[in-house]
Amino acid sequence: MKAGLCSVLVFFSVLVALSSVAFAAGPPVLLVYGFQPIPGFRATELWADVAERLAGRPIAQTQTIEIETGHNLFHLPAGDAEHRDVFLSDYALPYEPTVRDLRFYADRLADEIAWITDTVSVPEVDVVAHSMGALVARAYLEADDFDGILGDDDFPDYGTEYRGDVRTLITVAGPHHGAYLVTFGTWLSRLGRQLSPEGTFLELLNRDRVVDDRLTSLRPDVRYVSMAGQTCFGCGLRRDEEACLRECVDAGLAWQGSDLVVLMASAYLPEAENVACIGMDHVDMHAHPVLAETIEAILDGGPAPNAIYASPELRTDAPSD
Repeated sequence: MKAGLCSVLVFFSVLVALSSVAFAAGPPVLLVYGFQPIPGFRATELWADVAERLAGRPIAQTQTIEIETGHNLFHLPAGDAEHRDVFLSDYALPYEPTVRDLRFYADRLADEIAWITDTVSVPEVDVVAHSMGALVARAYLEADDFDGILGDDDFPDYGTEYRGDVRTLITVAGPHHGAYLVTFGTWLSRLGRQLSPEGTFLELLNRDRVVDDRLTSLRPDVRYVSMAGQTCFGCGLRRDEEACLRECVDAGLAWQGSDLVVLMASAYLPEAENVACIGMDHVDMHAHPVLAETIEAILDGGPAPNAIYASPELRTDAPSD
């Protein structure tokens, strides 16, 4: 009896929280994590800073929603009308690292988005995806890129179809053109082949096609923003640390360098709005307060800046004393 009552109370609390969506500042936001090599990770901890910024609530108030057996979704309700309802994806299978087919994960992401739009009664969501999660999100949005190859050994047919329910996709440190660190594993796993710069998965995902009489590799009805990190790791080892730092910053503004995991050149997405995140490494890219502030401004409808900086000291255009 007590268990049944608890279930009813949890369901009721979720419905009450979801009723706030209509009064939120914009569409619900779905945060999508990247590669997680160790099982037992918690999606809420990975996105705490960004989620709290967007929702205006502490991450401890996150609610767990079971959308189907073995598949949870997390919800942090908007704190007031100035903030957004935030959902946190948990596309991986329970107690597993994220080592499966990206398109399998994309199908689970599609189920999460469908649950949000159906339950909240909204036509679209905004998606913010970190690292490998960017490719999971694109594999859903651009699912028809794979139509001609479905059924091949590396491309099983999961029945995934894009439903036109994403308004904005912000990718954060997304390896859109491959992750060179995994090239050695291409013979070992399907995921390794999918992340390879030379793999068929990325070739299909980035191939231009004719849409509305123009060539594009992206969906023209979705706003794409790609944020790439660049860190000046190692400058403290040089005698002239300041000169080294200037060189690193200038390289980052030219879209050279990396966040220590993903090359900026790989994160650059033609036809998207591209943001160089100077002084941010791969971990910073889903936690830095400047990045969270920029994501919020973009979702508010503002333009994506050409560059943001981890600290004011990194700005090469800053006035000298």
